[in-house]
Amino acid sequence: MKRTLIIVGLVIVSISFFHGCAGLDVCKAPKPVQTEYMVKSPDGPTIYVVRKAPYQYKPTKVVLLIPWVKSGSTVYNLPVKGYNLMDYLVSKGFVTYAVDHRSYGKSTKTNGLDVSADNCGKDMKAVADFIQDKENVEKINVVGLSFGTTISLSLAANYPEEVERMVLMGLPYKTVNDKVKKAVHTLSHMAETGKTFVPSNPVSAKGLWYKYDENVLNKFVEIVEKRTPEIPTGPFIDARDGRHAKYVPMIKCPILFMLGEYEVFVDLEDALKGFKDCSSEKKAYMLVGNASHGLVLENSHDLVFRTIYGWLSD
Repeated sequence: MKRTLIIVGLVIVSISFFHGCAGLDVCKAPKPVQTEYMVKSPDGPTIYVVRKAPYQYKPTKVVLLIPWVKSGSTVYNLPVKGYNLMDYLVSKGFVTYAVDHRSYGKSTKTNGLDVSADNCGKDMKAVADFIQDKENVEKINVVGLSFGTTISLSLAANYPEEVERMVLMGLPYKTVNDKVKKAVHTLSHMAETGKTFVPSNPVSAKGLWYKYDENVLNKFVEIVEKRTPEIPTGPFIDARDGRHAKYVPMIKCPILFMLGEYEVFVDLEDALKGFKDCSSEKKAYMLVGNASHGLVLENSHDLVFRTIYGWLSD
């Protein structure tokens, strides 16, 4: 009888452990497993793709993170505790993917004028197909920041069958903020007159962040200077001309627009017009307080992370 009670007790303890595991930090935040791939785009370049996934359990969602002009995949995979969006989403049960655009990091370097929302959208179609095959899913979720938002629009408008839900952070719609118009026009003119690359100068990111930790900026600068010493000027023509604006009314998937209260790159009135022009039946517009254009690396990043998770989990 005593032996029977001991066995029953052990079974109860085991069941309690495994069912209670979800409430423990160690179970909520398994160590991410990182793998890297090179995906060939039918448009020509080979695109670097980094994957992070939960180690101990089957993921519930798949998301592709599309970066801005300044950094490539580093903006989402920064090795600073609490500031890594990939790790955060993995802790919530997602499989996460991030990319280096053509001419960034480990991806194929092309002519700087070839780095545009539409060309990169074709690259992301190849990446989306790769992800779908690997994860055995029909659609993926997409998150874009700045230039990444214009690429996300191109992907979702031209290949709607690829995208389940979408988050756009810092989308410039038909124009840009007056504070950066001169710089955008200068870079666009340089592109059109033959200067297709300029030094990346990642420290200038602080001009796009409202409140931030200096250590985060320093780590960001340290990595980006090595991975992407130059950035293409082609994306600034897109920003100047608003080439991607035509795609906004075409978007049908659920979409969240996120912008910082103190935006310096996006014109907030113009961005609100973009939100109103979007024809998706399920859409939301969120203004993040005490934040600017670099939402995922500013002090308010925790709110941004939680909001992205909530939107994609719906």
